[in-house]
Amino acid sequence: MKSMILAAVVLSISLSMMAQNNSHVVFHQDGLFASAFAFSGGTSIDLNVSRGLDASTRAETFMFVDLSQQTSDGFIDTFISGQIPSNSLQGDDPAHVILDVDTTQVPTVSATTCTFNLTDVTFTCALSSTGGLIHVEWRKTQFSASTHTSADIQQASVQIRINTHQNSDTITTAITGSILGLGVDASNGAGSAGVNHNSTLEIIR
Repeated sequence: MKSMILAAVVLSISLSMMAQNNSHVVFHQDGLFASAFAFSGGTSIDLNVSRGLDASTRAETFMFVDLSQQTSDGFIDTFISGQIPSNSLQGDDPAHVILDVDTTQVPTVSATTCTFNLTDVTFTCALSSTGGLIHVEWRKTQFSASTHTSADIQQASVQIRINTHQNSDTITTAITGSILGLGVDASNGAGSAGVNHNSTLEIIR
């Protein structure tokens, strides 16, 4: 029953925050990208990194990480995003991609943490530490599958809504590494890597 109440509250908060439309970022994805989904240490992890162009058509590498953890009396959600150094994302072939970045050393990365307490029904959000070390490797395996994707995708979490117009060639991959101290590998997560072709990513807060 508690989990059902929490899910309903999360949905209500998500819709409320999306309706505010406080800010949004538009990133034109063109070139190498990689994504990872995992559940580690009681925390769900959604990471995406891609090469492309910002709104001023300058080449950049953009990353976001969404961490969500259910607590005994609610949940905590941290969203980290921003431009990272281009050499943080290594690999010219999706068969082997490496992301290596210390987000605390990148001033163009920001983070917000939202905490919901089900006991006293409070919801607070504030700027937070941008995390720490992220090192993830994506590798093609004998079980990898390749696909061409052309689709409009919408995702929503507690803090943000992500609209993606994706035109890409993608392969499924195994992942290994650590995301802000949380270990990820084939036992608790999965990944994909590929090449975007004039795709668009919009993040609405």
